[in-house]
Amino acid sequence: MVSSRSIAVIKRRLQILLVVCLLVGITLRCTNAAHKVYWHDEVYTTIRVLGHSGKALEKQVTQAPIISASELQELQQFPQPRRWSDTWSALVSHPEHPPLFYLLERLWVGVLSPSITSFRALAIVFGLALLPLTYWLCQQLWQDHWAGLIATCLMALSPVQLLYAQEAREYSLWACLILVANGFLIRAMRSSGRYSSSAIVVRSSLATVVRPWGFYGLSVALMLYTTLLSILVIVAHSLYVLISGSRQHWQRFAIALGGAFLAFIPWLLVILSNRAKLESATEWTSFRQPLGQLIKLWGLHLSSTVIDLGLPLEHSYTYWVPPIVLALLLMALWQLLLVTPPPTMAFCIMTLMVPALGLILPDLINGGQLSISTRYFMPSLLMVTLILAGWLRQLMLSDRGLYRFWGQGILVLLLVMGLVSNTLSAASFTWWNKNINYHGNVMGEVIRQTTKPLVIAELGSTGLGSMISLSYAVTPETDFVLFKPGQLPDIPAGYSDYFVPYATGELLDAIASKTGRSPVLAGGDYPLWRLE
Repeated sequence: MVSSRSIAVIKRRLQILLVVCLLVGITLRCTNAAHKVYWHDEVYTTIRVLGHSGKALEKQVTQAPIISASELQELQQFPQPRRWSDTWSALVSHPEHPPLFYLLERLWVGVLSPSITSFRALAIVFGLALLPLTYWLCQQLWQDHWAGLIATCLMALSPVQLLYAQEAREYSLWACLILVANGFLIRAMRSSGRYSSSAIVVRSSLATVVRPWGFYGLSVALMLYTTLLSILVIVAHSLYVLISGSRQHWQRFAIALGGAFLAFIPWLLVILSNRAKLESATEWTSFRQPLGQLIKLWGLHLSSTVIDLGLPLEHSYTYWVPPIVLALLLMALWQLLLVTPPPTMAFCIMTLMVPALGLILPDLINGGQLSISTRYFMPSLLMVTLILAGWLRQLMLSDRGLYRFWGQGILVLLLVMGLVSNTLSAASFTWWNKNINYHGNVMGEVIRQTTKPLVIAELGSTGLGSMISLSYAVTPETDFVLFKPGQLPDIPAGYSDYFVPYATGELLDAIASKTGRSPVLAGGDYPLWRLE
């Protein structure tokens, strides 16, 4: 009797907690959308969506002796006339990024007009859609309302989901499609006649069987058109069906998957006809990273699902927080293994481990750094949240008072950590996901403090994107001298200060030799030099 009353109280608390977490999560996703650094990759999202050619823009800015920050930002507007064909041509020239998100973004900003806010707004929409989809997938996976509420609370305050909900890239859309594909696969596997929990054979009509497989195939096709990394999710699904399904399941899965790949053939032809560009664009993934560095990053990928304080890689946080989160996840998996049907656990383990190992093992075997990117681990990070939710549901609604106490305590702790992390992130001008442009705002602040600055920059592989990113952090009147590698022009006189961002030692030596000025770090550990 006491146990029943306690569980009823916990359920009421969960309902209230859901409302609070949803309100906070929605507010945080919509706060300061244009606040953080608009970094290189987002700049190139804009360039391709608007129908510009990166090479043509580089030629344009290097031919001008001097170009202002406001003129650089004009490159983030529609060319005249606006043509969808220009957008398609820009996307085809980058086959490593399938076109779905970019085409949706083109439609979106065509209505709202291009700006940092409008480009990030579409990602925010998908970040918000992730919350009801989380509840829906939990209904399919755990077949439990309360696990769905817990998972939605955790997802609303998941730091990594907030970051990608405010970035003008395809990863919030990918997260939504992963949940949709997962849910329809589970539903399809259960639709074709199997035993229910009450040991009664459930037989479904043909339409009930075919529909989820059709929706599954469609969701897989959309995933593939969002990112090529969706193949890791498909491999995980294939192993799950192979382990848990019957011959009938295998056949229907093969048909659905065949339909998805058939729909993907147009972009596959684009990839094959632009193979050299694909290899060039992904060459960076083959660069070696020290194993110790990779292990630290893998841990931080995992812990970012529940806590992310944005601390430096070498901070002691890196050494103790990720192992604690890993221990919590392993405990959840072990406890669920004891009470969860084998097919459900097979799905959890496959969708958690296979995408992660698909990134980690190639780097371990061949060397490389594909696994340094948190966003590529999105399928596994989503499953971490769902697994923790299933475990916490078991604890919080247990007949044992101690389990209920620990379940509530762990949930509150995870939500508080997420709230603190998200508050810090939302208030910050930058975060680790800004990558090479992490220091953009600090560099801009240094430049803004001078009377009449000139920025001198070499346009290497990431130069144009970084300079357009920096243009948002300086005053519109700030002048830039941009040039191709190895073609340092004459430096104009008449400026109060000269700055060189993101420079190599070779470039600094060439500038010093040509100008007679000594380059010195402008301050801190950010890549900005001042000529003295």
